[in-house]
Amino acid sequence: MVKRHSLAFRLTAILGVAWLFFFLVLGALLWQTTLRLIEEAQADKARALASQLAAVSLDAVLLRDYGTLERYLADLAGGVAFVEIRRADGQVLGSAGRRVAGLPLLRAPMRVGGPAAEVVGEVLAQYDPEPARRAAWQLAGLLALGLALFAGLSFWALRRLLLAQLIQPVAGLIARADPERAAPSVPDRAPAEIAELAAAIGHLRERIGRHLAEAEEAAQSRNEALRRLCSEQRLAAVGQIAGEVAHELNTPLSNILGYAQSALPLAADGELRESLETIQDQARRSAQIVRDMLTAARAPAPSLQTLDLTALGAAFVRLVTPLARKQGCAIALEADEPVTVRADPARVEQILFNLVFNAVQAGAREVRLDTRSDPVPCLEVRDDGPGLPDSVRARLFEPFVTTKPAGQGTGLGLAISLRLAREMGAELACEHPGPGCVFAVRFPVA
Repeated sequence: MVKRHSLAFRLTAILGVAWLFFFLVLGALLWQTTLRLIEEAQADKARALASQLAAVSLDAVLLRDYGTLERYLADLAGGVAFVEIRRADGQVLGSAGRRVAGLPLLRAPMRVGGPAAEVVGEVLAQYDPEPARRAAWQLAGLLALGLALFAGLSFWALRRLLLAQLIQPVAGLIARADPERAAPSVPDRAPAEIAELAAAIGHLRERIGRHLAEAEEAAQSRNEALRRLCSEQRLAAVGQIAGEVAHELNTPLSNILGYAQSALPLAADGELRESLETIQDQARRSAQIVRDMLTAARAPAPSLQTLDLTALGAAFVRLVTPLARKQGCAIALEADEPVTVRADPARVEQILFNLVFNAVQAGAREVRLDTRSDPVPCLEVRDDGPGLPDSVRARLFEPFVTTKPAGQGTGLGLAISLRLAREMGAELACEHPGPGCVFAVRFPVA
């Protein structure tokens, strides 16, 4: 994995190297300039001393007073590295110090009677480079210390400025770009470019949020469409098979049921009578399965008419009360206000029959019907059964999904009821999946 350094680290490194290089070059230039200036000052001093010595030594040379010359040389020995007095014929009259190789030899002539007069001798001098070098080193040390302090302070101030004006706003923009994190505020002192970039990222966050919401909604719609398509395809497959199965099973089931009903009154033996009752019950259950499959396969077109849901519910309660009572369940209608809708009464009764007897078979002891017209016409079926397990809630209205034990249900009742409701323009939903269930059939406003 490539190791990536932060922007703050890179800026610090670049600024540090650039600052160090700049001050090294500046220090070298200052050193050379200072050293040259000090050497020129020393040379000027030595030249001035030589000229002065030539002027004061002229009389001593003319008088051949060599003792005076020696005193003069002794006095100037501390100011220059080497000094020597010569006559015009080249004879050395006196010298002091030691000549240094590589240094220029400064000459001051001794003239008699002015600049155009005769030259009777000359003074040769060399300046001492060591004091100049010591002074240059001392000055260089002070300059280096001052430059180091200035470089450190300026680097610290520049780094703080970059961190406050660039690095921190950029870090805030990075956090602002994540739609799942809270957008941090942009500092008031941030540059205009950072503020504009922050505004652009804010708009981008909003657009991303909208796109994510739209994508999630589209995915939910697609999943719902796929679920309905699969449900319709399974019902279509049932329809293809149901005709053949019903044709083959209706006749033998009718014969079995007829023979069992005919033989039941004639059976005197208790064991035989119990066997005939079992045959009769199983034949009826098989016939019901065939009817469910036929209903799923060949549902007639709805015949819509204006009807009162409350009156239809009351008639249904009177019809099924004896059957429900045999199962140990009480059924009642709680509404008395008329609720007018456009629907197919046969389909509404079939939906009610499926919902009520699903509740009875699930173990409900009380089933209540209710109607209302606000906000939309609605027919509710409420029971006190055990409710629905989590495993079937999401697939409640799919074909062949059932909570009944194996062999006791086809799982087509709710799928058929949903299709019947939608063909009338209504909608069937489970509003309270447990404990107990509340199924609601909502109709469009008439």
